[in-house]
Amino acid sequence: MKNVFAVTVGLVVAGLVVFLLYILGPQFFTFPQGANPMDPESIKQNMHLIPKGAMILVIVAHCFGIVGGMIASTAVSENSLIPAYIVSGIIILGTIGGSLAMSHPTWSIISGILSVIAAFFIGRLAAIHKLNEE
Repeated sequence: MKNVFAVTVGLVVAGLVVFLLYILGPQFFTFPQGANPMDPESIKQNMHLIPKGAMILVIVAHCFGIVGGMIASTAVSENSLIPAYIVSGIIILGTIGGSLAMSHPTWSIISGILSVIAAFFIGRLAAIHKLNEE
């Protein structure tokens, strides 16, 4: 039961990290007029006009979300990396699915997939370190 709670906490933390970084996008990058950064359909229709920096921020958000979620789930679990692996798997699948569903450019899809895989390994090292601290 503790591991189920660990996965839940990890997903909540990952989601919050991703969301907080998502809402920074419009603060730093000018979105096309009429494009609502909080409306997936609007983003999909205006993808060709979205600034590259905003797309890179989305990739970074997913990476930080994976690492944060993995650390949080490991902290709650205290003795297993399995919740961290589940959290990262869900975020990785969500990243891939979202990239394809939102019609991201090819460079964004490829770099997004490669970066979340790299984030998994960084998160894994951080989670192992967390386990060894306790």
